[in-house]
Amino acid sequence: MAEPRPHRRGLRRWCAAAAIGAAAGCASYQPRPLTTETVDAALRPAPIESVKIAAARLQHPLLAPLVIDGRGGYSPDEIAVMVVVLSPELRALRDQRGVAQAQVLQAGILPNPQIAYAVDNPHGRNANGAALSANGLGLVSAANLGLSWDVTSLLAHHDAVAAAQAAARSVDLSVAWQEWQAAQDARLRAFRILSLEQRLPLARQVEADLAESADRARKAVSLGYQTAADLTAAADAWTQAENARFDLETQLTSERAALRLALGLRPEAPLELKAATAFPELPGPGNAAALLTGLEDRRLDLVALRAGYESQDAAVRAAIKAQFPKINLGVNKAKDTTPVNTVGWGVTLDVPIFDRNQGQIAIGETTRQQLFDEYIARVAEARSQVGEILTGLAVARTQLRDADASLPAFQDLAQALDTAMQTRNADWDAGRDARAAVAARQIARAQLQQQVLELSVALEIATGRPLLNRSP
Repeated sequence: MAEPRPHRRGLRRWCAAAAIGAAAGCASYQPRPLTTETVDAALRPAPIESVKIAAARLQHPLLAPLVIDGRGGYSPDEIAVMVVVLSPELRALRDQRGVAQAQVLQAGILPNPQIAYAVDNPHGRNANGAALSANGLGLVSAANLGLSWDVTSLLAHHDAVAAAQAAARSVDLSVAWQEWQAAQDARLRAFRILSLEQRLPLARQVEADLAESADRARKAVSLGYQTAADLTAAADAWTQAENARFDLETQLTSERAALRLALGLRPEAPLELKAATAFPELPGPGNAAALLTGLEDRRLDLVALRAGYESQDAAVRAAIKAQFPKINLGVNKAKDTTPVNTVGWGVTLDVPIFDRNQGQIAIGETTRQQLFDEYIARVAEARSQVGEILTGLAVARTQLRDADASLPAFQDLAQALDTAMQTRNADWDAGRDARAAVAARQIARAQLQQQVLELSVALEIATGRPLLNRSP
């Protein structure tokens, strides 16, 4: 067997080395099927002990770590932190951070150099009709080996990396902002559930009294003491009370279902909340100017928009630098068929006649302007929200104070009528109406407490900082 030619042996060695190097740096495929088993495993609730550890080690710009007790149920503050740890929706949202970091990695990678290798074997016949070959007439196979690299990629490399890093910061801040909103929403739902549980017994009491009143009216009509109109009025009042109770039960079921979903719990899973002995201390009326000071630096969504703007600004710089003609530098070593060896270098330069990257520059500048206008609009909206919420909070507080002030008088009247009924100095209807008035006042008071609390949480979100004194 003939010996392999030197250039072929070199080519084989080069191909083998290139193949080994490429294989060493390649990632391998790992299947991750989407099956019922994998879905069920992902939706399986985490052990409560691991949740407690995660809550105690939580690192968040706005949410402080919290030691979860869990005895006798969970407080609204504990629910808020648990949602951040457990929520399937937030888990999917946090995956955006991995995508952003992968984009930073990709932006930092320079393009690969290019290696070219070519072999030309002489063939055909000369002027005398003799066959040309590498073995005759002093001819050899020609070979060419070249190495080249696009140096223009260095011009925009720094700006591309800066754009990716700013975009990653924007994603981190956006995720943190949405985590905080999810926590606030869960915390508010917990307070709504506690408020509804406080109102529901009162509504049932009113319904029971009116049901008894309707029954009394029915008996009175049968005995001829009342008219059918009296029975109709009593039945209508009972129906309205029954519908009010149904509405509260529906709201309670809906709030519990939404909270279970946020916690990643099954619909039938038990969810016990600690009874609120008192609502958290609410902030004072406040000064809008003081609350607006530093707003753009506190609200994570605004800081995230600024980071996104910085990313786009760096992208515009990269696009402008990319308008310069592409320059490809290379060195090569060649051997012709005579044989004569040569070593040289070359430059490939784009001629910017048609494509001067003007399209990407225009897209980048327009996108940057869009982000600028979006940021201005968001700041204006945030400032307006603070003023609007403060106004609504002042009205709700006034109504709550009025309800607190009037409630003792209704309670005293109901107590006096109950005492009078025991001595037969007052009729049953008067006592019923007094009890209904107290219950209605207590329900209205609980609703106003909830309204003030919701407006206070809205103020927290609008100002980007916790304002409520957290319950222990």
